[in-house]
Amino acid sequence: MSNRRAQIGLLSILLLLAPLALWATTSSNPVLLGDGDRLLVLAPHPGDETLATGGLIQEAIGLDLPIRICFFTMGDNNEVASLFTRNHPSMIPGAMRPSGRQRHKEALAASQQLGVSTNDVVFLGYPDSGTLDIWQKHWREIPPYRSPLTRANAVPYQQALTPGSAHAGEDILDDLEEVICDFQPTHIAVSHPADHNVDHRALYLFTRVVLWNLAEEGFAPQLLVYPAHFTQWPQPRGLKLRHANAAPYYFDGQITWQEYVLAPFQVSNKLAAIRRHHSQYQHAAAYVNPLIRRNEWFGDFDPIALPDGQGQADIVEEDATHFHIDPALLQELSRDSDQWAALMDQHAKENQVLAESDNSMIHRTITGDGTSLTLTFQFLHPVETPSVFTISLYGYRFDTSFGEMPKIEIESRREQILAVRNLKEKLPKSTVQLIPADDDQISVSIPFEALGNPQKICFGARLTCESLPVDWVSWRLIDLESHEEELPPPEEEIPADALEPDAPSPAPELTESETPPPPPQPALVPRISLPRKPIRAKTEADEPVFW
Repeated sequence: MSNRRAQIGLLSILLLLAPLALWATTSSNPVLLGDGDRLLVLAPHPGDETLATGGLIQEAIGLDLPIRICFFTMGDNNEVASLFTRNHPSMIPGAMRPSGRQRHKEALAASQQLGVSTNDVVFLGYPDSGTLDIWQKHWREIPPYRSPLTRANAVPYQQALTPGSAHAGEDILDDLEEVICDFQPTHIAVSHPADHNVDHRALYLFTRVVLWNLAEEGFAPQLLVYPAHFTQWPQPRGLKLRHANAAPYYFDGQITWQEYVLAPFQVSNKLAAIRRHHSQYQHAAAYVNPLIRRNEWFGDFDPIALPDGQGQADIVEEDATHFHIDPALLQELSRDSDQWAALMDQHAKENQVLAESDNSMIHRTITGDGTSLTLTFQFLHPVETPSVFTISLYGYRFDTSFGEMPKIEIESRREQILAVRNLKEKLPKSTVQLIPADDDQISVSIPFEALGNPQKICFGARLTCESLPVDWVSWRLIDLESHEEELPPPEEEIPADALEPDAPSPAPELTESETPPPPPQPALVPRISLPRKPIRAKTEADEPVFW
């Protein structure tokens, strides 16, 4: 066991120090769209639709395919800045609604730049940087989440799909289901569950639950899950329009990637579209530019299969870059704005607080024995006071509202269960069992009954110290259903005399006036791309890109 821990620890250190040579070409399958397809792009914030899927959107427009863009939040917070600190950057409460309205206008302009009509753009207006909190805490009778930025506990924007929707899990599921059912997409592009931005992880989880609900009706669109915000990806930095990005290397062997390759004019127009998001681009161009390149990546983790609650799976946590920023990038950003200089100062102070408590999760094992689920997490260092390790387990059943299903959180340290909760309801600590493990491990077991005897489970984990996030692992999905195909019943033996064919009926004679009708001709559907109304130039978005 000690050799295994040493190998995993060495691997994590090497990933932190990985040179650019690690960004090798990734094997992938192409993303293909064709006749009859309908593309829905779910974007956590304005700008994500362009950064992650700007080329794919243009492909759909070029094929005259129906397309719709749905924004989860108004972007009323600087989501890029939040990647560089552990706690949310200090903002002036109530001052963010004007920012949300500005980003709403920019999103419409960028969508038009990509060729999407404003009639095909939808805004949900949920709180920027608050949607993962809603996922984790705000269900059933729990009061709605109140945004510290807008001071609202319901959608405050009249431009939203349903103004006044509560900042609660059930309302988000209802809005997403309405968008999906109304458009009936064949392909849904959505953010990645391992993305370093909290709203990206939350949107993925809410979308998964909605699609589980709709699966009972036979609705099964193809998911195109895109990476977007990672502290040290993509590399190299800079505006390199002819360069192709490699997929994030820390998911090698875990994800089968699909790739969309952009034509040169699509790259040029993608750059023009992101410049329409002027309030973001002018302050974060050094961060945004590496995502404007000749390809876009899509790929998701496969669900962990434990049929009938039995089996085992191991996950090596290779992304050791959480909260470990690219210092050269932050230095470059700080030269453009005092805001970034303040973030550098906050980042340094947070690291100073955690100087003795920094830690990382490097491995997890999931085991089912048919009656209970055992989760074992391994860390670089033992989890000691004042650090707290929290495991989240949310069950799902097709016949029960997701909001009513148990949402269990287990707080622990090495050799100690601190608390067990179902949302705010405290449960006996005996609900879970602490399994003896090595000093650098925490292992707990929980009965499936405590999770509502689920068919599927969403689970994640996070490590905190004195209210500061130390590390987290991406939410993963566990499939507990048995997918064995039922064999058809044996055919009854038919007596031999019953197999004699009946005498054929004579064909009806046709008179001279009666002739067989000709076969129907296939309908011809013209493929015409009508010219679109040009957008008046307002910024540097119309500058040409030279190849």
